[in-house]
Amino acid sequence: MNVALILRIHDDGLPATQAELISEMQDWFADRSNGDRIPDGRTIRRRITPVWKALRREEA
Repeated sequence: MNVALILRIHDDGLPATQAELISEMQDWFADRSNGDRIPDGRTIRRRITPVWKALRREEA
């Protein structure tokens, strides 16, 4: 997921909301696991939040 996250941000920038990014990462997991092993939004949020905050701070 970390590589997918980095590539997404590099290629397309940050989405408008963190929720949108979490949703995209859930879709990424679904595409790669046939829908069997998708972490819940809370789990993904815990991993994304430090990156999100650091990058949003850079934009301000």
